[in-house]
Amino acid sequence: METATARELAKDARNPFTEFVVVPVESVTGFRVGPRRRTAASVDVQPLVPFSIHPDWHLIVRPLVAATYVPAPDAEFGFEDLQTSVFLTPAKSSPWVWGVGPVVQVPTATSDALGTGKWSAGPTGALIYSEGPWLNGVLAHHLAAFAGSQHRDRVSSTYLEPLLSYNFESGWYVQCDPAITYDWNAPSRDAWTVPVGADIGKALKVRAVALALQLGAYDFVKHPDGAAESIVRAQVTFFFPAGR
Repeated sequence: METATARELAKDARNPFTEFVVVPVESVTGFRVGPRRRTAASVDVQPLVPFSIHPDWHLIVRPLVAATYVPAPDAEFGFEDLQTSVFLTPAKSSPWVWGVGPVVQVPTATSDALGTGKWSAGPTGALIYSEGPWLNGVLAHHLAAFAGSQHRDRVSSTYLEPLLSYNFESGWYVQCDPAITYDWNAPSRDAWTVPVGADIGKALKVRAVALALQLGAYDFVKHPDGAAESIVRAQVTFFFPAGR
């Protein structure tokens, strides 16, 4: 990490196959939510922990923990379901890197409004291109319920996250990184969530601490009824040696 350039750190902040332990903390504020068009907020932490399991293979573990506030009329604050992704990826360095594995979601939400009440699982995968100033790629997964409360709705949802980013030598970067979802059980008018926007960020070192700061805004061209119509998100990412 000591020899990593500012551009390399900027790319590693978003690369799901980096060799560092990466801990991003993201705050998302949603606007015009619900029938009263109020403001919602969430904070999530999604560490990335790489393991070397073979000279030719790495294992990447990415748990996701999120706390959310949903505004009135049915105001709620608490934790969402815990989600964990695991990727098996080649150890060989290349401009193109891929990884595949399972994703599992556990019904740990602190209220019915913040979770599914279901145990869900499915496949996940990512393909990343990293060369020069560019870091581009796509990450996807699909979750389907296999156990849980019989009184809750079924879970069958697809997540797609395309990434297009340009990284400057100074550590500044600009990117488009929308989180697109499709709910296979929802009516067609409420199935898609499609944001459009951009982020700007900067990787830097503060004494011995390497980190990246990011701020972005997205507007939803498609969203379920009552969901946020636009968001502002801020993120700070910390880097640590992998210790493997």
